[in-house]
Amino acid sequence: MPSAKTPADNSIGRVPPHNNDAEVALLGSILLKNRVLDEVQTLVTGDDFYQTGHKAIWNGIIGLKTDKPSVSVDIMSLTQYMSQKGTLADAGGAAYIASLTDSVPTTTNASYYAEIIRENSLKRTLFDLSAKISDAVFDESKGSQQVLEAVEKQMSKLNNRGGANDYFDIAQLLARVVDEVHDRAAGKTTIGVSSGFKTLDKYIGGFKPSELIIIAARPSVGKTALALSIAVNMAFGHHPVPIGFFSLEMSGASLIERVLSNRGQVNLASLRNGKMDADTNNRMMTTAANLYDNAKNLLIQDTPNMNLLDIKSQARRMVKDNGVKAIFIDYIGLIEYKDPDQKGSGAQARHEQVSIISRSLKQLARELEVPIICLCQVNREGGKDRPPMLADLRDSGSIEQDADLVMLLDDPSKRLDENGKISQYEDEEGGESFEPVVKARPIKIIIAKQRNGSTGAFNLNFVSDFVQFKEIEKF
Repeated sequence: MPSAKTPADNSIGRVPPHNNDAEVALLGSILLKNRVLDEVQTLVTGDDFYQTGHKAIWNGIIGLKTDKPSVSVDIMSLTQYMSQKGTLADAGGAAYIASLTDSVPTTTNASYYAEIIRENSLKRTLFDLSAKISDAVFDESKGSQQVLEAVEKQMSKLNNRGGANDYFDIAQLLARVVDEVHDRAAGKTTIGVSSGFKTLDKYIGGFKPSELIIIAARPSVGKTALALSIAVNMAFGHHPVPIGFFSLEMSGASLIERVLSNRGQVNLASLRNGKMDADTNNRMMTTAANLYDNAKNLLIQDTPNMNLLDIKSQARRMVKDNGVKAIFIDYIGLIEYKDPDQKGSGAQARHEQVSIISRSLKQLARELEVPIICLCQVNREGGKDRPPMLADLRDSGSIEQDADLVMLLDDPSKRLDENGKISQYEDEEGGESFEPVVKARPIKIIIAKQRNGSTGAFNLNFVSDFVQFKEIEKF
């Protein structure tokens, strides 16, 4: 029986992984009991068979079942069908098909045979991919980033392959969900990672695993400050969890200055200009020591204009190696994407790139089972003389479509007056004095979309001196 050669066969110098007995046993099981086909059809495909004859037989079985659904698949019907199609010789002839049933230990193990076949097929595909990578790195017409992009696509396909999951009744899920509801009612667990803001958590129930969350606003309204306040609450609050923060706009050092200001109630301008009194310096040092003791809870990546492939790769490492429970990205407009299949003037428009980026981030959130909180700018009209809306999300309408939750920030004090100028302007980084002059202004948080909840709006106070959002105290 001839085997199906792959590009890697010549490079590895040995027979690729396969299990001929499993292939024979699976095909024989189907011929003995038709119901077996329904059990294994979502587990393997014709390409998973190493022997070309076995692939032809599998394809013949699928073809017969498709073309003549009322006919039972057995040795006689399959032989006649493949003869009519001219593929009987490829299968090794009628005698070989008849011999398949002689080597079946039991049809009960058909799913197990299919798993063996699929596992070996996956290994052969990895061998094949390694050979293609080796050839690509010596191809001077391809850059390293293009090769990485192609590898990422192939690996993603491999991770998601194997057909659809089998259907099931709701018995197990029902019991699990009821238990989870009881645990939440007893205060034992929460739905998602708490934002640290009671009002926000009341609306959204925490940031839930596998969700893509968008925080959007005009420049200088405070979207980075809100994201950072939430991240600091998660990493260093009452129930600390590890989080990852991709800062594509500002350096890691600038981000840590904001963390120190936020966590230690230290005027940010004092940190930047060095004008600190003894009390301010003591607060900074105490805060730095506390942050240092819990440094592993905040992982920062500050490569500017990072590409999508690197973000996905490092996010996977953060979750796998550090148990990260939430990922922040500041911001989507600075993520680079280049389709390796597009060259020269055929490059994609930016809105098409952003569509791919947002869809990829949603898929990544589902893959890693963590919330991804991504910042986004709104169009110039959004928030200029009216509150921002979902339609104002910049670069692509697919961001709204892909997101599970969209939060829009509205600052009425930054609206334009009749002369086209901002009616009230305040430097987000505070004044020049080392004596903190604590000023707070209300920022409206608009829950513009929530796939699994209601929309609404509420206010949080933004303390610009500390680059910090706080709950509004109610008396």
